[in-house]
Amino acid sequence: MSEALSLPKVRGKLTQDAPLAPLVWFKAGGTADWLFEPADIDDLRAFLADLDPAVPVMPLGLGSNLIVRDGGVPGVVIKLGKPFAGIEVDGMTLTCGAGAHGILVASAARDAGVAGMEFMRGIPGTVGGFVRMNGGAYGREVADVLIDCDVVMQDGNLMRLTKRELAYSYRHSALHDNSVVVSARFEGEPGDPEAIGAEMDRIAEARENSQPLRTKTGGSTFKNPPGEKAW
Repeated sequence: MSEALSLPKVRGKLTQDAPLAPLVWFKAGGTADWLFEPADIDDLRAFLADLDPAVPVMPLGLGSNLIVRDGGVPGVVIKLGKPFAGIEVDGMTLTCGAGAHGILVASAARDAGVAGMEFMRGIPGTVGGFVRMNGGAYGREVADVLIDCDVVMQDGNLMRLTKRELAYSYRHSALHDNSVVVSARFEGEPGDPEAIGAEMDRIAEARENSQPLRTKTGGSTFKNPPGEKAW
């Protein structure tokens, strides 16, 4: 497909036949027909608005729960980099770019005395993935703290979706497959930075003991059935 596909002009980086192995947890797999790293939201919106809607689009975060087939990924893989990794704190609200890592969100909340985000310390991923799949760990999940999120739809339109509109269930949301989360707002509660830090340390230790981050494990490979544990 990559040879025949005509893509819109961009200000960011657009790479044909891009190896995906370096970008995912298991360091294996084939190439993307195209890898797009947008310069900013406007660049992403213009690209999707002009892109043939028949072309598949797949957002990619840290790739910690993704296995790329040897045959690669058709269409366009979108990787949100530093322009989408900012974190701003206003009172008990954190506004986070979709490319922000969970550990950085938890750390920013800790430094500001905002409790409730500690669980993100234990998830190897980015905000975009957390929002899309209602990411969670250690008794908490995104549905507990999300206010709303900004999403670029397949036609390039920017929409703000509330938690209710996302229709969260266990590790699932109602987001369209070809849409791209670009930012999210989370709300916590007042907390003591030392106590928050201690909880983050507890989560980090528990994670290291069960699913060591220094090893490329599959983590919790299976979803838990309702009321039960997969193991």
